[in-house]
Amino acid sequence: MNRKRSILILVALALIVGCATAPTPGPAKSASQIAKEKSLYFMAVYKAQFDDAAVMGALGLQGKLPPGQLQVYRIKRELLIKLKPMIEAFDAILAGGGIPAAGREQEINNIINQLVATAGGA
Repeated sequence: MNRKRSILILVALALIVGCATAPTPGPAKSASQIAKEKSLYFMAVYKAQFDDAAVMGALGLQGKLPPGQLQVYRIKRELLIKLKPMIEAFDAILAGGGIPAAGREQEINNIINQLVATAGGA
């Protein structure tokens, strides 16, 4: 009986210590913080796709890009040209202390999805 009681006490202590030392969640992020993180994400994807398109363009100029890849490059280039001012406007709204509308964010996401799909089809 003493052995069972000792084991129960040890288990209870382990649970208490475990719960007491568990990390507590940090404060919830504000809408502004979330928007800034999205902006950083948008720019990171833009830069990665831009770099990819730059390599494709260089290969195209050297005549080393197959015709199918050349078409992918052209589509990617058009999407990047369309995307850049949208991201800049998103950033400008944030810099002014505002929070961009969800519709604006969705437009950017739609183009990013097209870019990624184009890259995947490459």
